[in-house]
Amino acid sequence: MPATTLLAALVVVVPLLYVSGCVAVPEQPVVASGRLDKELARQSAACGSDLEILQQRQETGGIDPSSFTVLSWNSHRGGHQDWNRDLVDLGGEADIVLLQEAALEPALATQLDIAANQWLMATAFQLDDREIGVMSAARVAPRSYCVAREPEPLFKIPKIGLAAAYPLAGQEISLLVVNIHIVNYTINVDAVQRQIGALEQIVRTHQGPVIVAGDFNTWNNEREELVTKKMAALGMTSVLFEPDHRVSFFNHKVDGVFYRGLEVTKSLSHQVNSSDHNPLEVHFKLQEG
Repeated sequence: MPATTLLAALVVVVPLLYVSGCVAVPEQPVVASGRLDKELARQSAACGSDLEILQQRQETGGIDPSSFTVLSWNSHRGGHQDWNRDLVDLGGEADIVLLQEAALEPALATQLDIAANQWLMATAFQLDDREIGVMSAARVAPRSYCVAREPEPLFKIPKIGLAAAYPLAGQEISLLVVNIHIVNYTINVDAVQRQIGALEQIVRTHQGPVIVAGDFNTWNNEREELVTKKMAALGMTSVLFEPDHRVSFFNHKVDGVFYRGLEVTKSLSHQVNSSDHNPLEVHFKLQEG
C-alpha cells in the first residue's frame, strides 16, 4: 500500500483528537494494577538491557502448565455496544487475558476482578479522563513485569509493550507473556524495529516458555516480514487459527500470537461486533521434554 494513501486518511482523523484537547500523553508509562502487592509495584521498570526486573520471586500456586488458555483482543477502547458482555463471555474462563486499546474504567476493572483478577495496565495516553493502553490480566500475580513504549513517529501518541513473568504450578521456570500493540502510523518500519527491539533481549534470554501476542499492525508486506523475521529469530512459532476470523487491513492479518516452549492444543478466533478486531483464543500446554 502506498504510504501516501495511509497518510491522507490519518491527517484528517488523528489530529482532531489533539485539536479537541482530549488527549494527554504521560511523560512516563503509567502502570495501574489490580490486587497486586506493593512489592511488585515497586519492581516496575522500563524494559531494556537490565533484566533484574525479571528476577524470581517466591510464589504459591501458579498457572497450570498442563492446560491453560490465553485470550488476546484489541477491544477498541470499549467503545462499541456489548464489548463488556463479549469480554465476560469469551474471557471469563481464560487464565490470561491480554487487551490492547483497553480503557480503564470501573466496568472493566470489576469484570477483571471477577475473572482474571490479577491485572496490570500500562497507559499509553489519557482520553476524556480514561486511561488507554495495554492490559494483562491473569488468575495469578506475575512475578515481575516491565514496560516498553514507542511513540508514533507522526503523531507522538505512544504504543505499548508489556512483558510479565507468571509462575507455573510445580515448575521452577516461569511463563513470559508479552502483550504488545505495535506502532501504526509510520512511513517506514524503523519505529516497529525499535519497539520490538526494546523487548527482544528479554524474550531471547528468558529461561522458560514465552508468548508474544497482540495487535502487530502488520498491514503491509514490509511490516509483516519484519515481525515474522524477528519472531523466527527468537525461536517463536506463529499460532494458526481454525476458524480464522482475524481481521485484515489491506489484505493482511494484523493480530497474532507467537509462542515458544509450548504446545498449542486448540486455537480459534471469534467474530464479534463489539470491536474493529476479533478476539483470539489459544489453548496451550507446556512442551514436553
